[in-house]
Amino acid sequence: MHRQILTIGLLLMAFSTFSQTVELDIHANKLAHFLKNERNSGGERLERNSTYISGEATAQPMEFRHKGDILPDQVNYYFYFKKDSTIDYILYEWDSNKFLGFGEKPKKTQKQISAFIDKYKELYNQVFKIYGQGKSEGDFNDLSKIETGELRKTDTWNPNDSTEIELQTFLRSKYEVRGAAIYDRWYMIRLYVRNVAKAGPAMPLPGEKKFKQLDSTFNTFLSDLRSKNMTKARSNFSTMVINNITEKQLEQLSQIIKLDQEIVVYFAGVYAGLDGTKFLMLKYKYGSNTPEPPAEWIKVLFDEKNKIAGIQPFKESK
Repeated sequence: MHRQILTIGLLLMAFSTFSQTVELDIHANKLAHFLKNERNSGGERLERNSTYISGEATAQPMEFRHKGDILPDQVNYYFYFKKDSTIDYILYEWDSNKFLGFGEKPKKTQKQISAFIDKYKELYNQVFKIYGQGKSEGDFNDLSKIETGELRKTDTWNPNDSTEIELQTFLRSKYEVRGAAIYDRWYMIRLYVRNVAKAGPAMPLPGEKKFKQLDSTFNTFLSDLRSKNMTKARSNFSTMVINNITEKQLEQLSQIIKLDQEIVVYFAGVYAGLDGTKFLMLKYKYGSNTPEPPAEWIKVLFDEKNKIAGIQPFKESK
């Protein structure tokens, strides 16, 4: 599957780097505690170049970078609640492609790949010593998958009703072009520590009236794009992301979406963001007679006021 270039609104080291620590208890301390730790450990504050989808109560994250050696630089993301600065969730990330531009990504050596696996095991052991056995998917038994396709592994812990910890890795050395889709080399580890007590009740699926309201919002947005009225098009977005929507982004989106074709809903549901926040979701396809699932579609997220919180075009190449 190939994601188109533009996503609007949505907006995921050798042992010498083991001084880069992670904290698993996000309930005992507020944001100030973690910011102090970043200052003491020499974390470099990063400026955000994208908007993360979250509830209105959650602020955009504080991001800090720590230089790596064999592994990529560690980046820590602190998502917190605006009201009292308690932590919503923390993401610790080692991503080989995070600070690289466009173009084919370099292939990692066996020593570098071993460092990723060792780091994953170190993080796993750190969580295991506190919370014991979690739920595991994938393994490191067949490392040839890294060369021939991709290797994925995820471990998840739910030690109580207010904490979720998710550790995941993705390792891919194979560079592949399939039609218009490019599957690049990618090596990453992510560790999420989430405060699930703040997630709130489940969101019901949209009823007929709500469905029509959401669909009307998106069709108004498409009409504004067709008429090249970017000011009106921007007004269809949620207050949580509108300040980060630029005219250039909208122009790019108008080129990606096939505005000259019929665009119809084929799926309605609920989307859960990385922090557990729920959004109503509609998926659109081109033409009423296209197969389901379609080869191309558009995922649209909405806030509780029927405004657009995220748009993401997709194209699948075989």
